[in-house]
Amino acid sequence: MEITTKVQIEIFHTLEKIERMNKAISFHKVINPPDEFAIEQYSEMKQQLTQQLIRLLANMDLRLQMAA
Repeated sequence: MEITTKVQIEIFHTLEKIERMNKAISFHKVINPPDEFAIEQYSEMKQQLTQQLIRLLANMDLRLQMAA
């Protein structure tokens, strides 16, 4: 499937950002000692990006709910 619309592009970029947050969270969990502040900050950004993704998907008539 070719990405052609603005919404599709925004969905793709949001997914890329979520992936970067996951990598950052993983990195900060394995360093010794784990950087709890950074983990919390990246987790909050991931939460915001996930909410953004849900809104974008709703524009494509997809309704999702985020699990805890």
